[in-house]
This record gives sequence, structure tokens and C-alpha cells, in this order.
Amino acid sequence: MKKVKETLVWVLAAAVVMSLTSCGNEAGRRVDSGEIVVPEMSSEDLLVSSLEYLLLEDKDESAAEEEERSLDVDGEPETAEEEETEDREDHGTGRQERLPEENEAVIYYGNAGSYDLNQEIVQLEEKSAEKLLDALAKHNIVSLDTKVLSFEEEEEDGERMLRLDLSKAAGEYLKTMSREAECIILASVTNTFLENYEADGVYLTVNGKPLMTKNAQYAEALQKCTPEQLLERLGTEKTQDEKELEEPEGEQ
Repeated sequence: MKKVKETLVWVLAAAVVMSLTSCGNEAGRRVDSGEIVVPEMSSEDLLVSSLEYLLLEDKDESAAEEEERSLDVDGEPETAEEEETEDREDHGTGRQERLPEENEAVIYYGNAGSYDLNQEIVQLEEKSAEKLLDALAKHNIVSLDTKVLSFEEEEEDGERMLRLDLSKAAGEYLKTMSREAECIILASVTNTFLENYEADGVYLTVNGKPLMTKNAQYAEALQKCTPEQLLERLGTEKTQDEKELEEPEGEQ
């Protein structure tokens, strides 16, 4: 479009120059005959006027294109919030989580260097406690030899509760972890099962007994939480080692 306009400018300029040359000669003849001569306009003035006209047309077209881009598919102007959301999606800076489809599950696992949990949608042949545990094992949330001994869903005081009984390997694995790592593991397991079974709480047991680590005993149901929230809870509880130190020597 710009090349066409530039060509038109030069053609117009050439025509103006030729016209002025012809008019100049004619004007000279008219002066000799005593006729009234129309004031001449220089070729430079005409060229400037032509360029101003074309530039004005460019501005009008640019304004029209900008207005068209600012309209969405419904013909309504986009709000600042919509533009910001679109920008985040285009550059991948926004966190857009999609809902899992059939034969898919949401897995939570630790994020190195922080208490935030990552989320991942994984493919499963079927949704089961065993398959969820296998997916968690790939992120070292549970050990590879941890097995599901039993898994039940039940109603308790109008809430949907889960009972997950794990093998001894689960308890042994947690005993090797720091308090912070323990909170990341338990939050990951809890959130994964509650999310995929749309439950309110989960009882974690090992060989049929409430889960006990060197940091705490988890006899009550765990609800969806962050590792940091679990860590705050553990901060108010005494560790198993601290309890043993407080026991009288005769009771040891």
C-alpha cells in the first residue's frame, strides 16, 4: 500500500510540474495580451499539499485498523483485564489449569526450593489408588516399594472421607525425611487423593495403624493443605524423640 502511494505521489508531482510549465508559458502569453492572470502556485506548494493529503489518509487508515484490533469477536471493545489475560496466555506466564478428562488424574508433587506444589495431569488406564501411588512414586513422593494395602470411600458426618492404608515401606520412607520434606510428601499425597476422588478428608494408616513418623502421629483425617500449613501444625507438636526424652527413666 505504501509503495502504491509513493508511486502516486511521484506521478502527481510530475504532472504538477508539467502542468505548471505549460501554465507558465500560457501565462506569459496572456500577460503580453493584457489579460488577467491567475496567481501561480509553485510545484513545491502543490507537492506538499499532496503529501499532506496522503499522510492524512494514512493516519485515518491506521486509526481504523487500531480500532478493529481493539474489538473482540463479538464486536465489543476489550477491557484492560481481558487484554492482560490474553497477554498472559500468549506468553505462557499465566497458570491456566484445565480439568482432567476421562482416564486422567491430577498429581501433586514437591517443588524444589519452595513449599509450593506442582500440578501435573497424567494419563491413567483406570483411576485407582494403586495407579495414583505409582504416579506419585515417579516424583519420589512415595518409595517405589510402597504398596496400597486397602482403600475405602465412606460418608462421615455428611462428608466424603477416604481411608488409605499403605504398606510398611511408606512409614520407613517418611522416617528418613526431614520435617519439611515430610510435610511436602503428606500434602502431595493428601491433595492428590482428595482432588481425584472429590473427597473432604483422608485417613492415612500404615499396616492398619495411624501413620506415625519421628515428627508426629497422624491419627486424624488430613484435609487439603499446603506443606507450609502442615509445617505450622507440626511446630506445635513434640517429636517422637522429644517425647522419649521427657519420659522418666523408670518408664523406658
